Amino acid sequence: MENNEPVRVLQVVGRMDRGGIETMIMNLYRHIDRSKVQFDFLAHYGREAAYNNEIRALGGNIYEMPALRDDTHIYYWKLPTYIMALHQFFAHHPEIKIIHGNMTNTAAIYMPIARKYGVKTCIAHSHNTRGKAGLLGVVTDILQKPIIKYATDLFACSKEAAYWFYPKELVDAGKIKIIPNAVDAQKFRYDPIKRIKMREKLQIGNRLAIVCVARFRKEKNQAFLVQVLNEIVKKRNDVVLFFAGDGEYENNVKKLVQKYHLENHVVFLGMCDYVSDLLQAMDVFALTSLWEGLPVVGVEAQASGLHCVVSDGITRELDIIGNVKFLSLSVPVRVWADQLIAAAQLPRQDTFKAIQAAGYDIHTTAKWLQNFYLSKC
Repeated sequence: MENNEPVRVLQVVGRMDRGGIETMIMNLYRHIDRSKVQFDFLAHYGREAAYNNEIRALGGNIYEMPALRDDTHIYYWKLPTYIMALHQFFAHHPEIKIIHGNMTNTAAIYMPIARKYGVKTCIAHSHNTRGKAGLLGVVTDILQKPIIKYATDLFACSKEAAYWFYPKELVDAGKIKIIPNAVDAQKFRYDPIKRIKMREKLQIGNRLAIVCVARFRKEKNQAFLVQVLNEIVKKRNDVVLFFAGDGEYENNVKKLVQKYHLENHVVFLGMCDYVSDLLQAMDVFALTSLWEGLPVVGVEAQASGLHCVVSDGITRELDIIGNVKFLSLSVPVRVWADQLIAAAQLPRQDTFKAIQAAGYDIHTTAKWLQNFYLSKC
């Protein structure tokens, strides 16, 4: 590598759609000095994704690996092809100096192969607090065990994510670097004028507006939120729930909306590329996940001044400025309904300085990570 060329960091991901992990990576990518550090992406699942065009515009390369689907039989069947593709990739890309392993379920496969071909720095990054369900979850949990043998550096998005993924003694000894899921605090900063314009654009009027930003996946549990909405409508009819995101469970949720006759109270926005503006228009943020690491969108919601009502399956570390109320999914839905109504009536404030002071502004995190990458080369 010539001195005037940037360090190439390979971000290993599933697919660069608008999920929490992917959004965090893009936040960092936009704010590093790309003349010094450049991201490339080792992606899986073999199709174009929401952030791909932006990645290419920023100078990054996207390399596709054979997909290991969420089915145990297909997983084993495609494993030899996957291993062969990894050998071919690293043999032909000696410019890769650092691997940042955001996809950890196959890290024990790609990390030793990368090191065989001369990659000196392999970062494991835990973003979750729980693994996949069923037999595939057992398989991936087994595959993840040897990661600490091959990774040179260990990251996590929260203490809880660290304790779930790494041996307790390593976490207690301070061997895990906690990397905040930081956001561009200025971009999300509460703006009363923008709020008025967005409420007009979304035709909200004076209705109570609830928002949930998440992929439609089993663990995101949006069906529960529809049940809560059904209870809210009994208390006040002037309410609308916005879902931003897509995924395999979206049709299930839509059928439930129809079952409760809530079509006039729910808006499905699909994959949303204007979350910062969307949050301005809302009155309260809700997330009913069965489990989470430290959801980026929860930080974004707080950065926009919203109060949040979330499940206790989400790490308590999400409450970074005192705007988050945690509720159990086992309490009656009327309790959720009451808490969402109450949170929507709390005064909204500019939380910009509080987010910065808590260490969740992307400018601070990006600078630290950039220096970390450079120190490794």
